[in-house]
Amino acid sequence: MRTSTKAAFLVALTVLAYLPAFRNGFIWDDDAWLMHNRTLEGLNGLYRLWFDLLALQQYYPITGTAFWIQYQLWGFHPFGYHAVNVALHTLNAVLFWLVLRKLGLRGSWFAAAVFALHPVMVESVAWVTEIKNLLSTAFFLGSVLAYLNFENLETRDLLRRGNWFVLSLLFFICALLSKSVTCSLPVVLAILIWWKRERIRPADFRPLLPYFLVGLPMGLLTAWLEVHHVGAAGVSFDLEFYQRCIVAGRAIVFYFFKLVWPNDLTFIYPRWEVTSLWLLLVPAFVALCLLALWFLRKTIGKGPFAAAAFFIVTLGPILGFFNGYAFQFSFVADHWQYLSSLGVIALASVFPNVLSGVSRHVRNAALGFVLFVFALLSARQCFIYKSEDTVWRDTLLKNPNCWLAHNDLGVNLMEGGSSGGAEEHFRAAVRLNSSFYQAENNLGEVLLARNQVEEAARHIDRSIEIKPTYARSHWNKALILAQRAKCDEAYEIVDQGLQQRPIYLAGVNAFAWLLATSPDERVRKPHGAEELARRCCEATRYANPRFLDTLAAAYANQNEFDRAAETASKAVDHAVRLGQATFACEITRRLELYKAGRAYLSFRR
Repeated sequence: MRTSTKAAFLVALTVLAYLPAFRNGFIWDDDAWLMHNRTLEGLNGLYRLWFDLLALQQYYPITGTAFWIQYQLWGFHPFGYHAVNVALHTLNAVLFWLVLRKLGLRGSWFAAAVFALHPVMVESVAWVTEIKNLLSTAFFLGSVLAYLNFENLETRDLLRRGNWFVLSLLFFICALLSKSVTCSLPVVLAILIWWKRERIRPADFRPLLPYFLVGLPMGLLTAWLEVHHVGAAGVSFDLEFYQRCIVAGRAIVFYFFKLVWPNDLTFIYPRWEVTSLWLLLVPAFVALCLLALWFLRKTIGKGPFAAAAFFIVTLGPILGFFNGYAFQFSFVADHWQYLSSLGVIALASVFPNVLSGVSRHVRNAALGFVLFVFALLSARQCFIYKSEDTVWRDTLLKNPNCWLAHNDLGVNLMEGGSSGGAEEHFRAAVRLNSSFYQAENNLGEVLLARNQVEEAARHIDRSIEIKPTYARSHWNKALILAQRAKCDEAYEIVDQGLQQRPIYLAGVNAFAWLLATSPDERVRKPHGAEELARRCCEATRYANPRFLDTLAAAYANQNEFDRAAETASKAVDHAVRLGQATFACEITRRLELYKAGRAYLSFRR
């Protein structure tokens, strides 16, 4: 079969397996990279992506630029983002095949197909945010392929060798600027050189020096930003060195077995207890296995040791020795082994050779069956990532003590109008994590919406006690004070909130809604509500239906019913466009009031 035909077949298999992903929406953390990402707007935002280290969660300007380009093309429509992710994963499978073929592995196509269809990869592909995984891996593999061409050319062809070297280094820099976990690439290249050569000289590793000089600072920058900008600091991250060794050992074993037997894959796995000293046997076991592969290299070949070394080295940045924000939820995640899985999956290239003794039809049927099962599992896994609701419900099914899942599912239920279900999940989140200030605040919001002001105040105060800088709780505190007719104290909090950057627009809008619609004349100030609501609308280009709804209510309570009706109509249009049918119906009912020359009075939405 020709190379192009094999590549096309690999592409077709991958796209077929990921067809369900094309219909998925956005899930957790996508809002931080898209909906709440102001750098997507205009050339000034693009400039900030490259020249402001704090513009994003991490300094990943190529990832940010990829989002910027897509936003200009299709806005917030999820189909385009999912199509790009599937295309990048397909590209990675093809590049992986080309790298393995360049290394002389006979079963390289089968290994690439296993990578393309393996269900562990679904989290990286079906989750829009993880384009950083896909982009960085594409550049990583491109760099490896270019370096192998540099290594394989004759010494006398200096110009062509130089071109391949420069291209490899450029790809490596692009990989780092997409996601810096790829900083392990120079060590990977050293492993490949050791594996392929009979005799090694120090000069063989000299070309890798520029890779180390570029990769090490980027890795350290990411580690610093993770602690000081993202927030990977606090009690959850205070681990002794022996505990970090336990995390590393358990993670390596966990990731290996998930590749061998991908059962019970979930978005957030339970966070392990790592206090028992006997658990040090796990990293000791890993070290013994690695040592055994080293001593057996003359019997079974260098390949297994090289694959294991690749696997562990590329996992290195996320094995627990450096703090990662998500470690407060779990020490492992499927998307963290997207790149490192290539080491283990490369060993799958031996299976076609192992079956060489049987007939060609039997061999092809056996290998095809493996790929078929993986494709089915991946397609099924894609449905889990359809929406935040499906992600969190599946997580709680497999990890019922996941406090983050309880909180975020509660948020979805609250936004959908199911305050009873939301309260249940918020209370579970608070019970499971007594320092979870967001859940305390969210529980307070649910109770406040039911007019249970006293209990709501206790939870809001608890949230502020845990996290004094959490703006959302302070805005809710202002709402409670205003409801109690303590307007001076409320306005003091509002004035402080308006000075913060970025401004918490949802809090501004909630306070504006109270000023616009409160039945209490001591509280109702529609002119002030209009000013605050207009500020929210301007910040979101008059595209947020909730902010427009508040502005319409403020107009109506100033007897400007024509402007109120016009603004409410726009709010309905935007709500429908965003798929918020229930909320659109609520606004429509208010719109009818405005058309009849009547204002809307009610604190509760």
